[in-house]
Amino acid sequence: MSQHICKIDELPEYGSKELELNGERCFAVRQGSDVYIYRNNCPHIGLPLNLMPDQFLDYDKRYIQCTSHGAVFEIKTGFCVSGPCQNQSLESIPCLVENGSVVLVEQ
Repeated sequence: MSQHICKIDELPEYGSKELELNGERCFAVRQGSDVYIYRNNCPHIGLPLNLMPDQFLDYDKRYIQCTSHGAVFEIKTGFCVSGPCQNQSLESIPCLVENGSVVLVEQ
């Protein structure tokens, strides 16, 4: 049985949103019809990536950015391409979009 997270329409089309999944701080990034979910924990020193609610992306909405130390991560992979944790990655939470709903992929 899949765990329903939200409707895809509840996520900004090219934006991000904070989530709490099973008691953990997480966030979702939507890029058109694709959704990626990560734990809200920067690999640099473990701080949350955002200072403002739902603000996880850079100005151009092309990368995830840690507001504390400026680390920049690819949206699709969570891989750090710039900043103090370069070559590390965010911890992803597998999900998929089914019938307009974002659901966790069981592992």
